[in-house]
Amino acid sequence: MVSSKRDLPDDQDYVESFGRRVARCTARMKKNGRRCTLPAVTGYNVCRMHGANPKNHGGGQPKNLNGMTHGAYVKRLLDDQDRELFEGTFEAIRKDFELNDSTDQIQAAMAAFYFTRWYRAIEGKADAAIGNFDVLLRKQLESLKATRAQRDTGGGQQTTPAEWAVALLESVRGTASGKPSIDKPED
Repeated sequence: MVSSKRDLPDDQDYVESFGRRVARCTARMKKNGRRCTLPAVTGYNVCRMHGANPKNHGGGQPKNLNGMTHGAYVKRLLDDQDRELFEGTFEAIRKDFELNDSTDQIQAAMAAFYFTRWYRAIEGKADAAIGNFDVLLRKQLESLKATRAQRDTGGGQQTTPAEWAVALLESVRGTASGKPSIDKPED
């Protein structure tokens, strides 16, 4: 038997505490790199000095997003219901604009994404998010409209991004509820 706690061999997986053998902490000490000589807390592999806390087992509930500060590492940006709204909006934009295969596709996808997030913010009554997504959506629609106007040689009907967004919202609502879609009025 080893005479003191400090002289325990690193491969010994137990420590004597009050005459009983209990599991030993698996952590390493900073000062000498040797294995900790304290007993592990029940239910943990480490002692209280190395992170065991029976009051807080660490981490949040499964699928907890409280610690997320941005969406850069999120696995999905849209759930199934949002994806349906996104794809309906994207199709409506494709029908209304002649998109090229590069920048217009990206702008259209971003506009559809911002529209989806804006629509969900309205449903959730999130005033700050409504304003933020409204600005982003309008900027994307203005960019699409500007590129469309540059390509068009015949000066067709000119609508503002706000008028186009209202018409888009009405058409998406109509297709989402199963009613026939309301087309944009032609003058």
